[in-house]
Amino acid sequence: MEDVDEPCGRECDDALEHLWEYLDAELAAAQAERIREHLSTCEGCHAEHDVEAMIKRVLRRCCAQEAPDTLVVRIQQQITVLRTSLPAD
Repeated sequence: MEDVDEPCGRECDDALEHLWEYLDAELAAAQAERIREHLSTCEGCHAEHDVEAMIKRVLRRCCAQEAPDTLVVRIQQQITVLRTSLPAD
């Protein structure tokens, strides 16, 4: 396994960039498999995965209540306003 302090380059960059999507099972199967393989061989990225997974568990436990419908609607409206006011790329 890699030394925790020695990232292995581009594979680490890709794995860490998509770590939250990986944890949320939002990646295509092929990309998820690449990250899973990388995590199995890279101690540093695996440690980061474990930290992020723990953060998700703590957040899930602390934030178990659902937001009121009025708050959800207000947030969605603000997101819509922001999306329509930002210049297109």
